[in-house]
Amino acid sequence: MILHDLNAGEMSAVEAIGVSKRFTQGDPVLREGEAGTSFFLILEGRVEVRKGIGLDKHKKLVELGTLDVFGEVCFLGVESRSASVVALEPTHVLEFSREAFEKLIVSKPAIGLKLYRGLACELARRLAFVDGELRDALIWALGDMKASLDPTLIHTPRKLSLVPVKSAEPTATIVVV
Repeated sequence: MILHDLNAGEMSAVEAIGVSKRFTQGDPVLREGEAGTSFFLILEGRVEVRKGIGLDKHKKLVELGTLDVFGEVCFLGVESRSASVVALEPTHVLEFSREAFEKLIVSKPAIGLKLYRGLACELARRLAFVDGELRDALIWALGDMKASLDPTLIHTPRKLSLVPVKSAEPTATIVVV
């Protein structure tokens, strides 16, 4: 959770700038492509984050629940929402606008440091997860392609080694073996 480093007083200060919003099952919370500058903390309920893949079609990316956050990419400065978020059940969230948060951290910079560090950790965790999924998808796709390709066209990784070169200047040459 991005707010786990905050003490009780800091958490109260952050909660005070959040705007409480409630959604019923099926309600859109965010729409892909919309402009935004806020992030959301789920207090209660569950949402689905989904990516549009054509007219009226989408792919479920992840399901989020209590104390999860979403919308942080726009909060950090990206202009439009990269995915849609839909309530899967009655859901209560706090919305934090960038403007209100920036006003808060002018007077309490420790809160800003802790929140931005929490956001960085969450984004790094999500990036590592997506990286693994991308790797798995590529292996699957390449496995299918490899079976149908001419074996002479398949690239075999080569070993690289450094070979010292005698010269007046200290240099090295990379030799592909």
